[in-house]
Amino acid sequence: SRMAMPPMQFKTGFHGYSVEWSPWDERRLACATAQHFGIIGNGRLFVLDVDPQRGITVIRHFDTADGLYDCAWSEENENHLISASGDGSIKLWDLTGPQTPLQSFEEHTREVYSVDWNLIDKGNFVSGSWDHSVKLWSPLRRESLQTYTEHRQVVYSTIWSPILPCNFASVAGDGSLKIWDVRVNKSTHTIYAHDNEVLTCDWNKYNEDVIVTGSVDKSLKIWDLRSTAREIETLEGHNYAVRRVKFSPHSETSLASCSYDMSTIIWDLGRRDDPMVERTDVHSEFVVGLDYHLFQDGQLATCSWDETVSVF
Repeated sequence: SRMAMPPMQFKTGFHGYSVEWSPWDERRLACATAQHFGIIGNGRLFVLDVDPQRGITVIRHFDTADGLYDCAWSEENENHLISASGDGSIKLWDLTGPQTPLQSFEEHTREVYSVDWNLIDKGNFVSGSWDHSVKLWSPLRRESLQTYTEHRQVVYSTIWSPILPCNFASVAGDGSLKIWDVRVNKSTHTIYAHDNEVLTCDWNKYNEDVIVTGSVDKSLKIWDLRSTAREIETLEGHNYAVRRVKFSPHSETSLASCSYDMSTIIWDLGRRDDPMVERTDVHSEFVVGLDYHLFQDGQLATCSWDETVSVF
């Protein structure tokens, strides 16, 4: 079992919202956090070194006036990363630079809940906000390149395709999953994925047409964009809202999800009758952030409102 080794843990002192492994350095992990459950108070972006021998230590941290809800590494520069803030801004940080951001992108009028850097094109990133909008940005420009306003509720997640350079997905409180192509100004697909708020989505890393969504309705649904009338599969096992889901970078059928039920579940779509492989309960509060290690097959990082980051 993966839990034969106890998880490595790091105490942030802040409520964790998002973790992302560096695409550049296999030991580097970013974590976006907020004080007081993100309702009011400061934020802190941690850059952590994860060493199997020495444990988890802080390389660098950046403090912000408002809580941070998401973070993403630059795909262009190994020392750059962006954070999504409660004040509506997105900040670009330099690990080798000062405590102040290199740039602040200020157009969203409410909390920014999601940021994601384009894996293929590498020259842009997207954001999703409580102002119901999605925005496309270049790190070189202060003004956004495009604003997308089709969602009728809070946008919770915006995720680039890992295969197609112009496509990203978004999910929102209106129950919909939308697929966008940056070459056109409107969505190419709209799927009413759940009868409840959709908090998270991710693309399969091996099949460009397969996407997973996770909802307040406690379920995960697998979608095929070639046939969107209904989901291919529903995964049930969480007891509360599914907060984040990620497909494995190492397997077409593996994915992981974390929930307000304090658990993380590993699933395998290849096991049709019994897709739940393993459920782990390493946190004592809502598990909000989750990411698969890009280089080490099966290794996960999670962060929680219990103020810890876990690697297992």
